[in-house]
Amino acid sequence: MISIFKNSYKLSLTLATFFIVGMAASLFAIYSLPGSLRLTDGYQPEFINVYMITAITFMAGALAVVLALRYKKEVVVFRDRTLEAAAAKKHEAEQAKNSISLDGLITNIEQANNTKDILDAGLNTICKQLDAGQGAIYMATESEGKRTVELQRGYALNIGESTTISYEFGEGLIGQAAASGQSLYVDDVPQGYIKIVSGLGTASPKYLLIVPLKHNGQVLGVIEVASFAAVSDTQRKFAEESAQLVANKIFTKAS
Repeated sequence: MISIFKNSYKLSLTLATFFIVGMAASLFAIYSLPGSLRLTDGYQPEFINVYMITAITFMAGALAVVLALRYKKEVVVFRDRTLEAAAAKKHEAEQAKNSISLDGLITNIEQANNTKDILDAGLNTICKQLDAGQGAIYMATESEGKRTVELQRGYALNIGESTTISYEFGEGLIGQAAASGQSLYVDDVPQGYIKIVSGLGTASPKYLLIVPLKHNGQVLGVIEVASFAAVSDTQRKFAEESAQLVANKIFTKAS
């Protein structure tokens, strides 16, 4: 379709150029006529070239104008259709975000046999449902009166298995979510704050969602999700409800 537009546009430019050249040729032909020729006797055979060139020139010019106007109309229609397709695609994406179900998460964590499997199932399901680029689960511990959350499971994390990452309650965004027991959503993550590395290169997500794992008001851990796309209210609600289910399952297993 685009190639047709381009060909029509090129054709209209060619005809318009021919129109200008033809007009110049017409003027030159008229200028080159012998001075003795007059039109007092009506039609003069000597003017046949002038008549033909002028007629062809004006026909080409008219055709060029018609094609140019038609091309403009086609471009407007094509643009409108492109905008409509983009709007429809965005609407479908929003509909998909608003139709997230907890059924898959419930099935996955019910099949888990231990805490590790519960964390993996919960984190992987949440990240996939939110189209997240990266995710992590931190579990809470307390030693000598100091409460911390330590990284336990990751989703697409670019760190070694033996790497230890922990935060005290109140330290950083993870620690703040653990201390307050409230979700945090950052929609303008600074460039380089988080990096996702793949075989194709490195990129930095712009959106960060942090949700505490709570059971009966007690914070058992924190889920962190990084995304390249904005997280909708429906997705945030899904993440919070999922975190609640994961926390309940962990508490049940532990007891």
